Amino acid sequence: MSSAPPKSTPEHAKKARRASAAALAGTSIEWYDFYVFGTAAALVLGDLFFPSDNPLIRTLSALGTFAVGFVLRPVGGILFGYIGDRVSRKTSLLITLLMMGGATTLIGLLPTYDSIGIAAPICLLILRMVQGLSVGGEWGGAVLVASEAAPAHRKALAASMVQLGAPVGTILSTGVFLLIPDESLLNGGWRIPFLLSGLLLVVGLLIRLKLEENEEFVAARAKREAAGREAPPVIELVRRFPVLNICVFVACFAVSGVYIRNVFALNLAVESEGIPRQLFLNALLAGAFAQLIVTPIAAVIADRVTVHRAQIWWTILYLIIAPVPLLAAVSSGNATLIYVAVALSFVGHAAYYSTLSGFLTTLFPTELRFTGISLGYQLSGSLVSAFVPLLAVTLVSAAGGSVVPVQFLYAALIAASLTAIVLAPRVSRRETTRYENSLCSNSVREPGKTSYVA
Repeated sequence: MSSAPPKSTPEHAKKARRASAAALAGTSIEWYDFYVFGTAAALVLGDLFFPSDNPLIRTLSALGTFAVGFVLRPVGGILFGYIGDRVSRKTSLLITLLMMGGATTLIGLLPTYDSIGIAAPICLLILRMVQGLSVGGEWGGAVLVASEAAPAHRKALAASMVQLGAPVGTILSTGVFLLIPDESLLNGGWRIPFLLSGLLLVVGLLIRLKLEENEEFVAARAKREAAGREAPPVIELVRRFPVLNICVFVACFAVSGVYIRNVFALNLAVESEGIPRQLFLNALLAGAFAQLIVTPIAAVIADRVTVHRAQIWWTILYLIIAPVPLLAAVSSGNATLIYVAVALSFVGHAAYYSTLSGFLTTLFPTELRFTGISLGYQLSGSLVSAFVPLLAVTLVSAAGGSVVPVQFLYAALIAASLTAIVLAPRVSRRETTRYENSLCSNSVREPGKTSYVA
């Protein structure tokens, strides 16, 4: 069932570069929007939309709204996965970009609690849910647009272009907040990062409108139609790939580390440890630049040694250098240690995240791939990443201010991902063979292919 790789011609090379550029640009904008909300939730949204005499309640309310953005991500993965697997990858990506950019811009126009009372947090909640629905469909589509158009020896690198959207979004969002003086932040300055999304939306749409459907997807769609497989992709996945779905879900647990760093650690540093906002934001900005460097390097290595082997290496590295140093440095209040620990966290996460998308695409048939990688990834975001900042705040409060429980939590999430990553290819081979054997007699299968694992 695997489609032939794109032909190595100048025209196909040009299309591959255009697909990677479109995936990177659009995903950078999506993550900019998402991180703008996370940063604002950690710094100001509690005061503006959830007034309370108790600082902990204000923080939990704002972070709870941040978490709500994850609730609809699996729904977005299923909905846009259906569009992307059955209709058009391009159409799916255009819709998600419009939804995210529109919702973020509207947040920048929202009246606060002082102006319209309880309606303010309700409107904020609704727009956050639209953001979550959009992100649920964006990631999988962008990964496939880039990787499916790339030649076989560059697929991990092409998929990593989507992962670069995370540090680019971090740099853009953090950079904008750094330019806003502290005294202006609560007096309307917080709106600027949200309103800038409208300009970025126009840029992203202009780039994505030039996308073309790639040959691998078109061929897979034709094979599916010839085989008479009309069940929605999510039904096929639940029925044919039950264990693999669990592996993908758990393999993505370590993604939540970015929210421990960018949301929880930021809030802990500023609100509890008295560390200047500018210092921690500068550390995040420096770390994001490090991620820009590490991501393509890790992906190039993965294309050389196989993406599965590299994924194991990078996840082990992440486990070693991130969980303990990051939160220990924040607790120490030492500026130098904070910069070093934040950088280590970015490097570890960048290596793991750089090849995650390329690794996951090797596990599913082309005609189920959009929904397959989106479902597990977004469910992990919804059920795990969404609540990690809230859980971390609660654990620190229960432990009398100690960050040790959160260090254990952070490490456990990465260790669980490592276990699933080790097991996933074997599970993929077994369940893919069963899936192929279940196809109708007129379904075409490449000789000798029983797996999509590199």
